[in-house]
Amino acid sequence: MNIDELKAELTQLKDEKYHLLKLINHDIRSPFNRIFALLQLFEMENGETSIQQKEYIDSMYFSILSGLEMIQNLRDMREIDAGHVVAEKSEVDLAQLLQKSMRSFSKQVELKRIKINTDINLTDLSLETDEYYFQRVIENVLSNAIKFSKHGKEVNVKITRSKNDIEITIQDFGEGIKPDEEHLLYQKFKKLSSIASGGEGSLGLGLHNTAFFLDQLKGKINLKRTQDQGSTFVIQVPVH
Repeated sequence: MNIDELKAELTQLKDEKYHLLKLINHDIRSPFNRIFALLQLFEMENGETSIQQKEYIDSMYFSILSGLEMIQNLRDMREIDAGHVVAEKSEVDLAQLLQKSMRSFSKQVELKRIKINTDINLTDLSLETDEYYFQRVIENVLSNAIKFSKHGKEVNVKITRSKNDIEITIQDFGEGIKPDEEHLLYQKFKKLSSIASGGEGSLGLGLHNTAFFLDQLKGKINLKRTQDQGSTFVIQVPVH
């Protein structure tokens, strides 16, 4: 097999991978959404449930929501690998974007009885960025904070602004990240030893995708280590 044949085979394999991930995103997402809707209907129609039944139902919710999140991360990875990520900036209201991101985790927050505290003492929360990619950044970091927080704990979200940058700090009080695993944080398919408090799954893609999106947005993300248990991630993006 010569070089041209190898290149053609490699291109075909990349195309097959792209279409497989596209299939996962569209065709496998639908059954998850239907099961989620049926589970909500079951709860509404059956009223009171036993403690054991409630535990089973909660476990099903965590599995469904975790599956949907993994599908979304695969979809993002597909676009990254295909070179389709192109940031298109527009004026974005960060307060609205944050509320939208938080609402997407309302069920997980309810099930774990987590309180999200927000500290936003700014009058101007507008910035020029790509709304979809920046929302995915916030969702990925917020997802990890909720995923690894124990039941009844808090998650803190703080937004500050300088002349040129906006900084979003997301802090949880979970197990934290071991120092010897920090180098794995943004690598593709690298899962750490921390265990999700609701048994949620992970592909090890969320922070990898986040770092890539932020690079496209001229931003950055850092882990801020503190003496308290848990993890604090700081997201920084330019205002313009």
